[in-house]
Amino acid sequence: MALKREIGLWQGTALNIIDMVGIGPFVTLPLILAAMGGGRAIGAWILGAVLAIADGLVTAELSAELPRAGGSYAFLREAYGPARWGRLVSFLFLFQIIFSAPLSMASGAIGFSRYLHFVFPEIPDRWEAPVASLLCVAVTLLLMRRIGAIGKFSVVLWIGVLATLGIVIGLGLPHLKLAAFRFWEAPVISAPGIAPPAGVLGGLGLALILSVYDYLGYYNVCYLAEEIVEPTKTIPRVIVISILSVAVLYILMNACIVSVLPMAQAMGSKSTVADFVEVLAGRPVARLVTGLILWTAFASVFSLTLGYSRILFAAARDGNFFPAFARLHPTEGYPVVALLALGGAASVFSFLDLKAVVSAIVSIRAIIPFIAQVAAALVLRKTRPDLARPFRMWLYPLPAFVALLLWGFVFLSPEKGFKAAGFAVLGAGVVAYLVMARRKAEWPFTAPA
Repeated sequence: MALKREIGLWQGTALNIIDMVGIGPFVTLPLILAAMGGGRAIGAWILGAVLAIADGLVTAELSAELPRAGGSYAFLREAYGPARWGRLVSFLFLFQIIFSAPLSMASGAIGFSRYLHFVFPEIPDRWEAPVASLLCVAVTLLLMRRIGAIGKFSVVLWIGVLATLGIVIGLGLPHLKLAAFRFWEAPVISAPGIAPPAGVLGGLGLALILSVYDYLGYYNVCYLAEEIVEPTKTIPRVIVISILSVAVLYILMNACIVSVLPMAQAMGSKSTVADFVEVLAGRPVARLVTGLILWTAFASVFSLTLGYSRILFAAARDGNFFPAFARLHPTEGYPVVALLALGGAASVFSFLDLKAVVSAIVSIRAIIPFIAQVAAALVLRKTRPDLARPFRMWLYPLPAFVALLLWGFVFLSPEKGFKAAGFAVLGAGVVAYLVMARRKAEWPFTAPA
């Protein structure tokens, strides 16, 4: 039975935007403001959008020439050779998911816990991590059921996600100051207890890491390639439209908050958006909006756990990942091992600092898949000139070089100090692949067919 192509341009765009907008912008906003020393933070949001667009154009070309379910997994496997290096690189993509996926889930859970404190200020700060950990456990238990029930519940969650941003921006637009967009003129402000940025590039390095994290998800439509109507045309359009739309929403929200809140308060708060709404509309409305933000945080953890568990299950079922991840519940049919592994790891990662979690996510993913995927597009241009390319990245090869430059800057930025985490996961993945390949007598321990 084949997958049905029923997702068009607007449905695909809506799904992609929902995947991109989670709890990220609500919890990273004060961190980006602090990293840039105030109003200059809008520059980081813009640069993050430039990276997302450049990398998105690379992804769009790959998805048009290789419209296959699995997205990055399929691109990397084909570009580097499905019988040789492609096996290793695509395995590394799956292996890093074991770490980056639960870290992403933990970031949403930590954001949930921080905004929950606004609604219930009597909760002690020391309970932030345990509450986040319990949320990961609860989501995992909720997902242990048939997919039909999950699909209906997901639609309800998506509505809340879009309503949250709409209300926040709608409240702020009447108070928006055009001076907020002249971010290069904004003074550098140091809030109490927050160290000023260590030079322009130092502050920008951390701010770009945080803003890029908020844009992640623009490639998710590629996972649905075999369910998209005219994927060679639709997927590139979805990627570009969703990135531009989300960039506008993020920049508007940031500009509204900069125009209203005192900068020291915006930089130092753990619930900046709730404080912003309280100033404009009072505590009751702020509690309502915070409820929607909690809804958004829950939805992000829910959707991430669901999607990543299916990627690991599918790869294991096809014999390209650890066989245990292919196990299904005997009666309900969900991937029980994948869900338990991701949920358990996320509950542990929830005890880490939020900034450390976000930095680790971007560090681990910078090389595999992002840098490797950009290189894959360049490799395919040289090795497979005969391959049909219904969509070609605009201004080739400029987007690829811009993406490589910015991803390299993100990964090597001295501000975050998490290069070791990325290399450690990469090294562990190589060892795991060699062990598995040895047991299965696959490349490089046997000549490829």
